[in-house]
Amino acid sequence: MSADELPQNPPSQERSTHFAFEHSVFKTTNTRFVMANDGEPSLVVELAELAAVIPLKSLRIEFELDKSIDGPMLDKVVAGLKFVKTIRPGDSIPREILDGTASWSVEDRHIEIAKGRITMQISSWLTGAETVIVDQEALMQLAEDPAIKQRVNAAFSDIAVKIGLPPERKQEVIDRVDQLARELSYIEALRERFGTIRQIGETITAFQKIYRRDRTVIEDLSRITNLIRRPLTELQGIFDQVDGMSGEIVSLLRNLVRQIEFIRESRDELHQRMMLWDEIIVKFATIQVDRSPDNEALMKELYRFLARNFIVEKPWELVSSAFARQPDKS
Repeated sequence: MSADELPQNPPSQERSTHFAFEHSVFKTTNTRFVMANDGEPSLVVELAELAAVIPLKSLRIEFELDKSIDGPMLDKVVAGLKFVKTIRPGDSIPREILDGTASWSVEDRHIEIAKGRITMQISSWLTGAETVIVDQEALMQLAEDPAIKQRVNAAFSDIAVKIGLPPERKQEVIDRVDQLARELSYIEALRERFGTIRQIGETITAFQKIYRRDRTVIEDLSRITNLIRRPLTELQGIFDQVDGMSGEIVSLLRNLVRQIEFIRESRDELHQRMMLWDEIIVKFATIQVDRSPDNEALMKELYRFLARNFIVEKPWELVSSAFARQPDKS
């Protein structure tokens, strides 16, 4: 059943897990919550052939919703729009809000990459020179090396002692490694998506070569190059912080609960920031680097997107806890 076919407010739903509302304004056909173009959480109400976009701030005042049971639910809507683009009355509340886990899924390869990264961190810890391997192909080749696997498996008892456990409880270390891999698999999935955003930047560089004699287009491409630098740098910075944290494997396993909190904060911030790019990524996925009116129109669209979101310093609604504080290394 699609989201459009769901009942608007099933009476059996619990408000603790679903966006259930009482006021009649939330029960009209195809009512939905979105983040408006100006960044304001808003309600979309369809009137005949028109769609009215009403800021939640105005809605709260007009219907005195903060005095009703719907007020706290609207707070959850605002929080939920950080993780999904559209919320309809009756939808499930994102799991990020309920228990901190992700409401989206990863593929098996992302889990394997995360396990390989942890394997290599343990291996480098054993040599006394912990390093972070970013290259995915090199990482997986090393992680699958039988000698490295054997060395890492033999090290679990030593790690147990290092994190304050008896050596015979090495299974607890293995369980922590598995838990850590599940959490880091989301970072790996986001790292892969970040690669598609970086590819857009590389595509712009390629267009600069074929349009180098077209002054009008090359000026637009230069502006794009300048604007795209900031989001790429900020996203890379978050990955660098997570990689730096995972590079100290014993500290990470010793303080797993706090470190998982940091990983999830980083995951959520990366996910929120990358959601902005969804439509642009799709449009660049099959682009051919050649001179054409369609490509020039797409360049202008990319420029408008970058100018709207990154031309001035804007406060993020999701404050970067992961970016603002250093991970616990105790």
